[in-house]
This record gives sequence, C-alpha cells and structure tokens, in this order.
Amino acid sequence: MMPLLVMTGYPSSGKTTRVTAIVDFFLAKYPDLKIVVVNDEQFTGFDREKIFSSSHNEKNHRAYLKSEAQKSLNKDTLVIIDALNYIKGYRYELFCVTKSAQTPHAVLWCDVGKVKACEMNATKPDHEQYSEKLMNELIMRYEEPNGQARWDSPLFMVQADGGINMEDLDAALFKSKAPPPNLSTVAQPLQPTNFMYELDRVTNEVVKHVISIQRQMLPGEKIRVPDAGEIQLHKHCTMAELNKIRRQFITYMKMNPLTDCSKLSSMFVQYLQTALQ
Repeated sequence: MMPLLVMTGYPSSGKTTRVTAIVDFFLAKYPDLKIVVVNDEQFTGFDREKIFSSSHNEKNHRAYLKSEAQKSLNKDTLVIIDALNYIKGYRYELFCVTKSAQTPHAVLWCDVGKVKACEMNATKPDHEQYSEKLMNELIMRYEEPNGQARWDSPLFMVQADGGINMEDLDAALFKSKAPPPNLSTVAQPLQPTNFMYELDRVTNEVVKHVISIQRQMLPGEKIRVPDAGEIQLHKHCTMAELNKIRRQFITYMKMNPLTDCSKLSSMFVQYLQTALQ
C-alpha cells in the first residue's frame, strides 16, 4: 500500500500551498505516481462557518475526510489529507487507518503562529476567509502535534518562511517500513469471559466517574480520569449519552479484543474524547 500524509495547522496556515509543492516534487520524482488530495472543498455544500460552528456538522465532515482517504489508499496512490486535522484523537484515528492498511504515514505541521495565520487569512478572497470569531475559536481548539506520539510520528514542522526537506519526507513516506497491524486494528477471536468482565467493569467505572466529576466543573474544563488520561467536555453529558458511546466501544472491542486489559481504561477515554468532539 502507498502512504498517507496528514497535513495539520491553524486555519490559513499555508497547508494547501505546501501540498501543491509536495505534489509537484513527487510527480517530478515519480512520474507514474498517482496522488489523491482529500480536502474540505470536496465535501458537498462545504461552508466553513456552518461546519466548524457545529460539533455535529464537524463530526460528519471529519468522517467524510477519513472515509475518502481510506477509500483512496491502494498500492499505486499517495493520499494527502489537506485539512485542519487539529484534534489529537482524530489524527489517532487516521493513524489507525494506516495501521490497518499496513501503509506508512507522516504528519506535516504548518506551524506559523496565530498572528501570521490571521494575516494570511486576511489576504484570502472573502469567500475563503474564516471569520475573526471562528478563526479565534479554531486556534483555541487546536491540539498541537507531538512527535513523541506514534500517531504524530514522523512529524515534519514547517514555519511560514521555512522550507520542507523533501528528501526526508520522501524517505519517511516511501522508504520506511509500514507499521505492523496490532490488536486495535486487526479483528481477533472473542476473548474469554474475564476480558468481557473487565471491559464492562472498566467502561462503567469511567462513565460513572465522568458523570460524578462533571457536576463540579464548567463545560470546557478537563476531567482527569485516574491512570487513563483526560477528557475535555464542551457540554455536560447525560448518562444516556455516555452509555450509548460505551456500548459502541464495547461492540468494537468485542471484535478487537486485548490481551492486556490494563489498556482498556485509557483506550475508552480516548474513544470517548473523539466521540464527544
């Protein structure tokens, strides 16, 4: 399978300009290479104000981008996702797609800073600009990549006046080994009763913890789940909402069981965070 390149950065940080340069470089080096660029504008009726101002609309939009990238992955095509990709959990989902497909992947971060991004946004045609309010909101929401995290690695950073080391990018995408599939991306037989017991117990405890702690916190604050990470809720969730996500996670884990049950809690927290974005 051919690789996946995930672009990320603030709105109007120059991602599309960088993608154009990358496409030109690889087509010059590999004339027979097919390249598919998946971007926001391909989404039917794309309206940045409507999509990024609604968590429901944005979730559907992210699902579309992921689906289009997944469908395009094959042995002949380099796939580039030219979008904000600002949520850590979503970049993790894209990483899992490449694990499942056993194909290399890399992340390119256009790190231009808030002031520069706003300046670049102001130079765009009116219909391509983000409003000042939405621009500030998306910058506040942005979760910076971390090259130490496997889903953000290898990470290439480029600033406004900097260039991309194309040879290093080429090596990462075309000369590195694909990550092997693991238990989270390859379907496995159902595990013994103790796995199902732990799955039910752990997820139930996390849901109860979130319900209990959120009563003491304001929307937007982070809830710390012991030994499992943090969840940022943009609104208070009901028990029914969290249990619906819990059931979805349990269904998924039945088909993708773990031998190490100690990871269940952190995996469910990550799943919750992604589902609640």
